[in-house]
Parts: sequence; C-alpha cells; structure tokens
Amino acid sequence: MSEIAVLTERLQLTPLSADAVEALLKGDAARLRSLTRAEFATPAGPPPYMAESLPVVQDRLRKNPAEAPWWNWLVVRQDNAEAVGSVAFGGMPDPAGSVLIGYAMYPAREGSGYATEAVRAMVEWAFAQPGVKIVRALAPVWNTPAVHVAEKVGMRPVGSYEDDEVGEVLIYETVRL
Repeated sequence: MSEIAVLTERLQLTPLSADAVEALLKGDAARLRSLTRAEFATPAGPPPYMAESLPVVQDRLRKNPAEAPWWNWLVVRQDNAEAVGSVAFGGMPDPAGSVLIGYAMYPAREGSGYATEAVRAMVEWAFAQPGVKIVRALAPVWNTPAVHVAEKVGMRPVGSYEDDEVGEVLIYETVRL
C-alpha cells in the first residue's frame, strides 16, 4: 500500500494500489488485510456503488501506479483498523483544475459520520495539491445521505442532469479560496 495517508480524528485514509483493488474485487480478505493492514467484514468486497468502476481503476493503476492518489482511497477506523468505506476521485485534475469526488460507506457503518469526516479530509487534501481549484460531487436526488454529505462539507449545488439509470443527479461543488 502507498505510504500516503490522510488522518482525521477517527479515520485513516490511504490510496488503494492496483493489487488491493484486485483483492477487493475478488473478495480476498486475507490478501486485502496483508496489503492494507485493515480488517474487512465477511464477505469482503467493495462498498456500494464502487464495484462497477473498480476494474477500470485497476487497469489505470496497473499502467500508472503513481496515479493511485487520484483514484480510490480506503477509509479505515484508527481505533480498530476496520475498513468502513471508500472515497474516490475520478482521476487527476482536468485542465481547469477540477476533480470529481465520490464516496460510499459499507451499509453497517452508515450514519456514523464517517463519510462526512472522510470527504471533508479528502477535499482538503485535494485543495492542497498543485492546480486543484474545484472539487465536484454527483448525487442522485433520491440519495439523501450523499446529498447531506456534500452539503455538510461545504459543497453547493451548481446544476443537475438526467441520468437514464438513476434519474436526476445533482452536481455539487466547492471552490478553493
């Protein structure tokens, strides 16, 4: 696993390597534990909404491991090393300095403030990186927890669009001051 880590009051966030993404997709808890030093619920697997994008992330990381900080970060409780979810960027900043952030906690760990704490930390991390000016999040209008997290970390709605699979999606963003 990468040596990069972001610490909050309760959490440690670290970028996932291609090998860790592979183990997560395969549900290989022993290998995940070895690679991440985190404990995963059984059966091990990605948090909701993350599995679909992980094969693409894995391929990207196999080609360019240095991009790991711009993809999926594992969210782990510091007190017991329990994996509680993931925060992910949608790749490196675009030419305008914008990055997309997504987040998902394991269902058993939702409602504990982990997503808000993790996303706030990762927005701060992103703004500390050269060239990053805007962090955006997408939240389906029906996904109240995702909407609340975006708002709690200081993002504001700037638009919306209609997605054929999930319906109306709100676009949230925050700008580096």
